[in-house]
Amino acid sequence: MILEFILFFCIGAVAGLLAGLFGIGGGALIVPALIFTLNHFTLNSVWTNHIAIATSLATIIGTSLSSSWMHNKNHNIEWSILKKMVLGCIIGTIGGTYITPLIPGVWLKWIFVIFMIYVGSQFVFRTRQVAHNHGKEVVKLNTSIFIAMGGIIGLFAALVGVGGGVLVVPFLKKFGIGMRKAIGTSAAFTLPVAIGGTIGYIISGWQVMPLPKYCVGFVYVPAVLAIMLASIPMAKVGVHIAQKISVDKLIKLFGLFLLVLALKLMIS
Repeated sequence: MILEFILFFCIGAVAGLLAGLFGIGGGALIVPALIFTLNHFTLNSVWTNHIAIATSLATIIGTSLSSSWMHNKNHNIEWSILKKMVLGCIIGTIGGTYITPLIPGVWLKWIFVIFMIYVGSQFVFRTRQVAHNHGKEVVKLNTSIFIAMGGIIGLFAALVGVGGGVLVVPFLKKFGIGMRKAIGTSAAFTLPVAIGGTIGYIISGWQVMPLPKYCVGFVYVPAVLAIMLASIPMAKVGVHIAQKISVDKLIKLFGLFLLVLALKLMIS
């Protein structure tokens, strides 16, 4: 039990740092790490993947609250845009928790990989052009576009157990939002994704019997507590680092993060 707690705590520390730095939820790290840890040290269940995804989303609630609070203090959240995206996000996230079994995981994986390679390459090799792309397109976008995009990102996030930040940041950058504001807005966006996804997985998990001990629906409570114990303070550290480094470097680091994540998915 002690080794399990230490592993969960370490997962939370790294995930929290990345969440604050890049405006993500941390699920891209948490889900595979949880699957490994649960299979080898804790649970031996046919529902391990579902439990890992649901637990990841539950931990993102705390991480997102922490990083969003810090980003808001630095005036890096575009609330007008966020409000438009949240409606679609909630619908998409809850829907995603129910249609997970209907979509071949390999399709989702390769669509995600291709997207991350494309965007990551753009951010790494065209840093200056991307960093200074502060056009006025964002004010011309119809509200329905933001709602639809929020729904798509929420759906995808629920399917794979991430906060959606790896999609939100490139989307906002595409329409002229500065990198720090894109990251801050993305951090806040992951909160409704995490709440909606967690509720959906708790409800859908109640319909499955039996589930391992300490599970509330598909959410494994001990992992949530241990991960959040580290991720909440480390998210604040990540935000602090993001404020200190230059925009060009921040964009390049985010691009490298996407490329590494894509490579990890390709070989997994």
